[in-house]
Amino acid sequence: MPKSIDDIIVVDKKRSIRDIPIPESRRNIPRYSPPFIPRSPEPPVTPNIDGSINTENLEIKGLSRFPRKRLWIASGVALVVLIFAILSIWNGATLAYVPKSASLSFNNDIYTARKSGEGELLYSVVKLSKEKGVDVPASGEEQVSRKASGTIVVYNNASTEAQRLIATTRFETTAGLVYRVAKDIVIPGKKTVAGVSQPGSIEVVVFADVAGEKYNIGLSDFTLPGLKGSARFSTIYARSKTVMSGGFVGTEKVVSGEEKTKARSQLETALREELISETTAQVPEDFILLPALSYVVFEDLPQTSSVNRGNVVINLRGNLYGVMFKRSDLFNHLAKEKTPLATGELVDIVDINALDVALMGGAPEGLPNSSEIKLSVTGQALALWRTDEVALKTDLAGRHKKDLSSILGNYPTVISATATIRPFWKSSFPDDVGRIKVEKLPVE
Repeated sequence: MPKSIDDIIVVDKKRSIRDIPIPESRRNIPRYSPPFIPRSPEPPVTPNIDGSINTENLEIKGLSRFPRKRLWIASGVALVVLIFAILSIWNGATLAYVPKSASLSFNNDIYTARKSGEGELLYSVVKLSKEKGVDVPASGEEQVSRKASGTIVVYNNASTEAQRLIATTRFETTAGLVYRVAKDIVIPGKKTVAGVSQPGSIEVVVFADVAGEKYNIGLSDFTLPGLKGSARFSTIYARSKTVMSGGFVGTEKVVSGEEKTKARSQLETALREELISETTAQVPEDFILLPALSYVVFEDLPQTSSVNRGNVVINLRGNLYGVMFKRSDLFNHLAKEKTPLATGELVDIVDINALDVALMGGAPEGLPNSSEIKLSVTGQALALWRTDEVALKTDLAGRHKKDLSSILGNYPTVISATATIRPFWKSSFPDDVGRIKVEKLPVE
């Protein structure tokens, strides 16, 4: 029987990868797989109670330990370099020294001071005035008749000899108003200072010839009618220091004696404290004003009306007179009698106010015009020798620390000293004296 077409068609078999022939050139290539290295198991990550994960023991994969170590080393080196750089910028030195000292003992020792001269203890007199008032209740009213008063300065340009004026001497203004002194006064003679002639002078309080407000005047010039017709009329004269005030005739409130005494005592205490404080504050740095050598003279001023109805204001003026010395002159003058002082050496008496210093015979009434005073000194004090610290800094600048002993050999006023140089690795003082600090240590 003839075959049909279906009988001669070969059925197509499905081919798999196993049926694909492999080229001969690839049959002999050996296969390689890397060896298996078992990894150590990582510790389990246990969450905290709050749900967060503690990363302290976790290792970050891919980051080598060695780069981290080098980073820490580099940071440490940079920090050290930075510290050294900062210390080098803030370089400096401090010298702390103990000064030479000596104990001074005084037992009513007497010293003389003069207003002028050479090789002596010189002094000058300072004056400061201040007025103060206090409200007090009035005890009633009365008829009063009061004369105006004020302070004038009387000048003597007539001669080098002192001129005496008796009590009630008249001083007349250009308007013809007459005022008088209440007591005798002595005007110092004129003198020559630096080639210039200067008249002698004295301050004094004068009172109007007649009571009343007419004599309440401002500043004015005065002549002495009693000298008219003589050569001294133009060479002895006066000028106002304060205005003339207080003149009054009429009825005014009065204060009881007890209240007035109480008010005056209160004003005296306040004025004395304020005057001493203000005067001391005005004294130049190189000078010293001893409170023990200062005294205050009080002047009653006319009472004035108070803003408080039924009260009056009691007024008082305080005039402070003080004796002032140059510090180095006073300290050396007191010390040289008690301890040897080389030429040019200066000392400080650190506790000068602990000494009992007083004017012999009390405060003289004519202190502003006196030419000499005597002091009594009692007590114990400590004298410290001064060291020229500016020169010492200059000598230390740029020098090695080992040269300190030889440098201090030129400063006999230094007993001992220690030096600290910054930064610590440097061994020489800075070249800039501004970076060298000198400190005086207390004496034990």
